[in-house]
Amino acid sequence: MLADACQLALTGARENGIAVTLDLAEDLPELAIDRIQIQQVMVNLVRNAIEALSGVPERALAVRAWRTADGGVEVRVEDSGGGFAAEVRDRLFQPFVTTKARGMGLGLSICRTIVEAHGGRLSIGERAGGGAAVGFHLPAGPPV
Repeated sequence: MLADACQLALTGARENGIAVTLDLAEDLPELAIDRIQIQQVMVNLVRNAIEALSGVPERALAVRAWRTADGGVEVRVEDSGGGFAAEVRDRLFQPFVTTKARGMGLGLSICRTIVEAHGGRLSIGERAGGGAAVGFHLPAGPPV
C-alpha cells in the first residue's frame, strides 16, 4: 500500500533530477486502517517534499517505513529542501497556514486529521544535513 502511494506521488520525480530513496521494511504489519485515506496522506507528504526541492541544488527525497516496538508502523518523508521556517513551524498543522506561495494551507491539517482518526500522530522535524522530515506513526490494532 505504501509502495503504491509512493509510486503515484513520485511520478516525474527522477526525471526532474530528484534522487529518490525508498526504504520500506518488508515486515510491516497489517493495520486496521482505511487504505485510501492513508495513501492520500502519503501522496500529500511526498508531493509536498517534491515541491520543497524546487530551486535547491541538492535534490534528495527519502521515504522510510519500519515496524515499531509497539507493533505499529512509523513512516518518514525527508527532503533536502529549505526546511520549515521558524515563524510557521508551530502552526503548520493549522488550517490555512502554508509555506507555499500558491498553497491553500489545508494539506497538513487534513493529513493530521486522518492520521489522528486512525489513532496515530503526525510530526515534523529536520532532516539530518538540512531539510525537512515529516512523519507519522500508526499504532497496531483498531483505531482509538
